[in-house]
Amino acid sequence: MTDQLISRLADDLIPVPPRSMERRLLLAVATGFALTAVLTVLVFGLLLDRPFGAAWGSMMFWVKGGYALAFGLLGLAAAPALARPDGRIRWPLVGAAALLLVAICTGSMLWSQAGYNMPMLMGATALICPWLITLAALPMLGTLLSALRSTAPHSPTMAGVAAGLCAGGLGAATYAVYCAETGMMFMAVWYSLGIGIVAALGALLGRFLLRW
Repeated sequence: MTDQLISRLADDLIPVPPRSMERRLLLAVATGFALTAVLTVLVFGLLLDRPFGAAWGSMMFWVKGGYALAFGLLGLAAAPALARPDGRIRWPLVGAAALLLVAICTGSMLWSQAGYNMPMLMGATALICPWLITLAALPMLGTLLSALRSTAPHSPTMAGVAAGLCAGGLGAATYAVYCAETGMMFMAVWYSLGIGIVAALGALLGRFLLRW
């Protein structure tokens, strides 16, 4: 009887193509990134009247973009493993923590030098920067969580963190194109805070939306 039941259940199985989950996540990232790009052009370029490539050509333009992009790629690297029932992975999250520590330490060293003061930390947009990064990341967070709903993560919360880290990093990288701030401490504090908000939001939503 048991063999017959197993045979009948197996007859209804549909083979899953190799790397199907990875492709699904990449499609979610691509779709979310396209939506984020449209959102940033409409909100930052039109409504906020921010110039495209506000800090283009400066070293901090590339540092900000690379810093944010690194967080996004680390989150993307963690997501496929954390989306599995037996999936546990630490190095991308440890890497994100190490990247944050390096940025803060570098910013602190610059802060100790003569000429660095509170206005350079705050810039002109400190109070809105984290929230604009969060806004830019929301479309990507939505598409990633939607893709992860078809998976069975070992920890829905950690899978949500990976999705939030990916969305926050790529959202911040997109926002950096319109950001005119050029301070290292500004990036280390306010960009990190924006990415952290999205990661926390991903953890909160993942806890409920990715439960199986």
